Amino acid sequence: MTKLQSELNKIPKLYCYNGLFFISIILSIFGCLMLFSATVCKTTPTYIFIKKQIIAFVIGISICIVFANINHTTVLKKLTYPLCVFTFLLLIIVLFFPKVKGAHRWIQIPFFGSFQPSELARITSVLLTAKFLDKYRSKITNGKKEFWILNSIIFLFCFLILLQPDAGIPMIIFITTFSLFFCYSVKIRHLFKIGMVIILIFLIALSSQRYRVERILSLDDSKNPYSYQIKQSIFALSKGGFLGCGIGKGLFKEYYLPEYHTDFMFSMIGEEIGFIGSVATIIFYVILSILGFSIAYKTSLTYQGYYGSILSLGLTLNIIIQAFMSIAVATKIFLPKGIGLPFISYGGTSLIMNFLSIGIILNICKTKLLK
Repeated sequence: MTKLQSELNKIPKLYCYNGLFFISIILSIFGCLMLFSATVCKTTPTYIFIKKQIIAFVIGISICIVFANINHTTVLKKLTYPLCVFTFLLLIIVLFFPKVKGAHRWIQIPFFGSFQPSELARITSVLLTAKFLDKYRSKITNGKKEFWILNSIIFLFCFLILLQPDAGIPMIIFITTFSLFFCYSVKIRHLFKIGMVIILIFLIALSSQRYRVERILSLDDSKNPYSYQIKQSIFALSKGGFLGCGIGKGLFKEYYLPEYHTDFMFSMIGEEIGFIGSVATIIFYVILSILGFSIAYKTSLTYQGYYGSILSLGLTLNIIIQAFMSIAVATKIFLPKGIGLPFISYGGTSLIMNFLSIGIILNICKTKLLK
């Protein structure tokens, strides 16, 4: 047993269950507070964003509680294939809806708002990967046809999302799926093949859209017009200093920083709550990841816990990869990708899907570790 596995095993099971739930609640409430500051505490206040986020928060909590109390082994396995078909159809349908901010990412639903199918694809990809690894374990690890069928479905989801265009979520899906293959003993030569395919896909995606190349170049060129958001993000973080200028008192949301309530929420946190607030946010995500990984590891040691272990690890990775990609963008470590902070940034679909993920992980912990 490695040192990491030993440390994960030391965390009490009940702490994992309660801690994961309460940290997701704390992050969401903090997100609502920062969204209020971003959209209402302005010269021209806008209330629609905070109202929608609170509604999504209530729906998300409700879904989390429901899925925390179902039998994940039977219900989710039965739902996986129908959900794949449903996700596939939604990813096609969304391409026929009008563009919003230059992309076909949202399906408008009367009396409800909008729904982002690519967020559902993140969950579906993990469910599908977990089912295939559980059902065809030896065939997947040895690179048989089931391995390539699984990857073909994942690639199809990512291709349809790239058509929107959106390269951020496919990147999260690829990294999560690749990590699950690595953690659950898929042979290195097969991982290498998939890695080459993923690199080829992203090179094609880059070459097909000039603005994507410009975004990469903007990381090292302050005169590049695509570097504007990154520069303003860094200015906002530096202006915050150690303690920040105070919640509701930030200036960059007024005139300088585009997408401050979605993609660059971390910059707002840095400006208004300072270095302390930024570090605290990162610590919360680290704790959430440790609890999720601990549940995944402990579940793998239980009887028939393989499926639940893959699910909990994959869903935790989904959230954490998104969080640290968003932080990396705001701090100029990574190119702009249109990715918000999980539970914190504005986005009803994202918030609901993240609470759905937490609900499933809680159910795995409850049925496998606390029974």
